[in-house]
Amino acid sequence: MKHTAVWNRLPDNGMEYCRLELEPSIEITGKVIRVYEGEKYFVEYIVNCDQAGNTEEVHLYYRNESMSNRMTIARDGNGSWTWNRQVIEGVSEAKDIDIGITPSTNVLPIRRLQLAVGESSELTTAWVRFPEFDIQPLRQEYTRLDSFTYRYRSIESGYTAILKVDENGLVEDYEDEWIRL
Repeated sequence: MKHTAVWNRLPDNGMEYCRLELEPSIEITGKVIRVYEGEKYFVEYIVNCDQAGNTEEVHLYYRNESMSNRMTIARDGNGSWTWNRQVIEGVSEAKDIDIGITPSTNVLPIRRLQLAVGESSELTTAWVRFPEFDIQPLRQEYTRLDSFTYRYRSIESGYTAILKVDENGLVEDYEDEWIRL
């Protein structure tokens, strides 16, 4: 089954079109257009997961006013992550990609963890930072507050946000960041 979302970026200018496919395994595709600190960005991505919801492969195309770049990220069955075939250190325990310029990849841990209301879980993601366009490990915590509401927390920075999601775990409202149209 395919689901689509269009998000508006709240604190600055930006939009995203995203498609989430759940069968036979998760695939997320999206296009983000954003202005950040006066610079214009375009990002296109495809995330492919195995049937358990673990990220297997990510293709990213990134363009701003001064450069463009492509990135292929892959995770093998042993937990090793590579970026354009080079091993990424520090993310071997990560099962999920977190593409920092989009709310779409929050669906991955939300669906995979299957938290009951009141439960929390800590995890490490392979975080693609923007506008740096690099990859770092990011410790996170998700807490399920009710059927459709989660609290996201970045453990290192302490940043928190309330995420309201639909029945598929796809973000509808990312507190003060993104709103689904």
